[in-house]
Amino acid sequence: MKVWLGLLLAATCMMARAAEANDPMLPPSDLVLRAISGTPEVRRAEAGVATADAQARMRASGSYEGQVTVIPQRRRVEGDRNYNEWELDVTRPIRLPGKAKLDREIGATGLQAAQLSLEDAHHAAARRLLAAWSDWQRARLERGQLQQLVDIARRDRDAVARRVTLGDAAERERLATESALAQAQAALLRAQSLQTQAELNWRSVFPSLPLPERDAEQAYAPPALQGDDESWVKLIVARSHEVGASEALARQKDAEARRARADRVPDPTVGIRMLNDLGGRERAYGVVLGIPLGGSYRQAEAAKAGADALAAEADLAVVRRDIEQGARTVVASARASHGIWQSQRDALQAASASAAKAARAYALGEAGIAELLAARRTEQEAMLAERQAAVDALEAVTRVQVDAHAIWHRHDGDNDEAPSSGLPALPDLGG
Repeated sequence: MKVWLGLLLAATCMMARAAEANDPMLPPSDLVLRAISGTPEVRRAEAGVATADAQARMRASGSYEGQVTVIPQRRRVEGDRNYNEWELDVTRPIRLPGKAKLDREIGATGLQAAQLSLEDAHHAAARRLLAAWSDWQRARLERGQLQQLVDIARRDRDAVARRVTLGDAAERERLATESALAQAQAALLRAQSLQTQAELNWRSVFPSLPLPERDAEQAYAPPALQGDDESWVKLIVARSHEVGASEALARQKDAEARRARADRVPDPTVGIRMLNDLGGRERAYGVVLGIPLGGSYRQAEAAKAGADALAAEADLAVVRRDIEQGARTVVASARASHGIWQSQRDALQAASASAAKAARAYALGEAGIAELLAARRTEQEAMLAERQAAVDALEAVTRVQVDAHAIWHRHDGDNDEAPSSGLPALPDLGG
């Protein structure tokens, strides 16, 4: 199973990189990664790695620092002179065998959890980038489609106005075209506002990655999700950095619980002691040994650490459950979105045929302007629905690839080698 999963992963990464390289409409991978790395969430996670690294070094060295205690004093002896005296103690706590190993384990697992959290922050930013890009695409498509509808409505208005002037059409037909044009213009203004909002949202989150400036293409077909659904789910779960970070955190909490249990046997303090009394006439040297007397506090601390470890295990189970559920959801969404697009494509073909018949009937005087306007409005609505459904399908397929870490991940699959898997990448639709 592990070998099979590794081969599938390698093939997925290779094909995703190849698709990115061959599709000039897709944002360049290096710019995407740079934009993702520049987000504040990723930068904060990088700071978290630096913090965890410092904490790991702190635990490895330990807080067992030496202490020097100097006690100067002056002795007065009745009937004798005064004497300057001093006492010097040099002590240091000593970690008992096994505790240093546990401290290193705690620091290492904490660092691993922070590193995986950084990768998870990178993954979350990739998903935000995909969502923002798709929102802008949908807004741009709606604006472009409504612009076409306004142009058509304006031509219809002008044509009917000429026919009214020539006496070939009634005034009510001109009023109908005026109303249709006004409605289309109002819808266009709304779409332009939505596109502006989408652009502002994009530039506020990913300012270093410019939006494409190309005109929208007239038609395109989104790729279907290749491969087996269960394989995709297993791949997404296996590659989840969130699961990995939770596993590392659970191991850290377990090590902390074992460390707390070990601390029920206190660490001793050893050192040397030097005395200088009666102005140097008396001198003493000794060894200092201090042993804390553990009690109920250490027992409670060990119990708390054990409870924290159990809670971390439960959190890990929740994360695994949610990641698997989310993986099944995005894979199912990719399948459903492609099916929805196919249905919308069939609806568009039917609406286009109906609009063409209505135009011929109107030209022959067999239908009125109301029938023609209704047929054209239905065709334009069907065209917009089809194109937006295509964006939805593209986004859903790419979301699966992003969650499987096949694209837009800086550390995944750098040295993978495997046969081609035929997995699609998300093309840019133009702008």
